[in-house]
Amino acid sequence: MRHLNHSLLIIFAFLFCNMYAQTVKDSVYMTCIQCDSLYKRTCLDNPTVFSTPERLPKFQGGEKALFTFLASNIQYTQECIENRIEGRVVVQFIITEEGKIICERIRRSLHPALDEEALRVLRLMPDWQPASNNGVPFKMCYMLPILFKLQNSKGNGKKK
Repeated sequence: MRHLNHSLLIIFAFLFCNMYAQTVKDSVYMTCIQCDSLYKRTCLDNPTVFSTPERLPKFQGGEKALFTFLASNIQYTQECIENRIEGRVVVQFIITEEGKIICERIRRSLHPALDEEALRVLRLMPDWQPASNNGVPFKMCYMLPILFKLQNSKGNGKKK
């Protein structure tokens, strides 16, 4: 009986940890509670708490390289092409001191398939240049609008 209780406890602990953990880049595990706490500390809506950094986070190569990356990686699902779903998904994430993207989430949804596609492409991104003050990098919350627009009346599955 004691072995059975011990085995059940191990199984329960395994299931509990897997259910409440999400994988973040580089196999780092962070629970949803930890992620929410990090957002509350990092992504404050009150601008008087943190001043604007000297250097904002930046995609490697700049804004043009970011648009090129998005355009070459985003794909429409067949359902969204057929239903001519266009618009903007806004993703929110934290850029760490190392420039890694963590705690990705949808801030403004468009369609479940396009929301998933925005997150998928976000997870493909290379590291960013982190925000910094006086040359010291720090975590910063970032919101990125991703536009989904069909190229022509027939739609070919690529973002413009």
